[in-house]
Amino acid sequence: MLAGCCALTACGGNSTERSEPQPLLVGLARQAAADFLERYVDPDGRVVRRDQGDDTVSEGQSYGLLLAQVAERPDIEQRISQWTQRLRRPDGLLSFLAGSDGAVLDPQAASDGDLVVAWAWRRSGSGPAGPLAEAVLRQEVVERGGMRLLSAGPWATGEPATLNPSYWVLPAYEILAREDPSWQGLAKDSARALDRLTGSGALLPPDWARADGAELSPTAAPSGAVPEPRYGLDAQRTVVWLAASCDPNARGAASGWWPLLQDPARSKALALSLDGRVLDGSEHPLPLVAAAAAAHAAGAPQDRDRLLDRAAAQDRRVPTYYGAAWVALGRALLQTDLLHRCERPS
Repeated sequence: MLAGCCALTACGGNSTERSEPQPLLVGLARQAAADFLERYVDPDGRVVRRDQGDDTVSEGQSYGLLLAQVAERPDIEQRISQWTQRLRRPDGLLSFLAGSDGAVLDPQAASDGDLVVAWAWRRSGSGPAGPLAEAVLRQEVVERGGMRLLSAGPWATGEPATLNPSYWVLPAYEILAREDPSWQGLAKDSARALDRLTGSGALLPPDWARADGAELSPTAAPSGAVPEPRYGLDAQRTVVWLAASCDPNARGAASGWWPLLQDPARSKALALSLDGRVLDGSEHPLPLVAAAAAAHAAGAPQDRDRLLDRAAAQDRRVPTYYGAAWVALGRALLQTDLLHRCERPS
């Protein structure tokens, strides 16, 4: 179960405790990050979804910031940071969508972009992490059933509240908690909510969920693009964030999905039902990265590395912004400590 989180800034290890990263794996992570920057970052620092109309989202800017850190390119990180600040709203959050000309197309905020940008800025000091993190806590967090949870954005805080569990980025919470303990409580409540949404791990995490008062339930995407709750390109990120966490209970939850996700048909599928049936068998790098995360949490590094190599090969066959980002993030988070180092118990 997820609910028994340890103190987030000094988590102990379990069977998945990382040894020192191998130089080869560090090199693979840095190269994947550099490839993403070369392919998807313009000279002015705008991260471009070239396969999605050349637009830009705050999520993409957040990935660019983290991957510039992995690639050891502070020059690129600074340009991405400066461009990202064009998205700042008067309330301190970030507009989530800009067009190919860089003009804001939708001023609404998305909490995943806001949170991960704050995390990246906190790590490097390249931007105003504190004000952004405070704005997230003030405007994008809801309280339901005695739990405080990150909603999908300021638009999602009504009744019912709209939740996307893949926005609950535990490594970001753990870093931000060093400055503000509110994030530690948020992480504990997120773990409790995930435990309830997945039936203590019996089901896969959903792309989307809702909170009707104290009731939490998986739901279809708010856009209506799919008719039922599913484990897809949003929820697959949840497995990675859990596996990369310092909390052994979170890693234990990720490892619990390995028996399901190690199946070759499931590991590559674009979408599964919450009980593991293949809904869309199209191949994509992210489900492979998520399966690698479950393997990593389960203490199966050879399977992890094999799946990450397959994800990289899939991205070479069919290059996409999202696939390239998650190949690089997966390597950095699962094979190295370049983005997140857990304090070892003394």
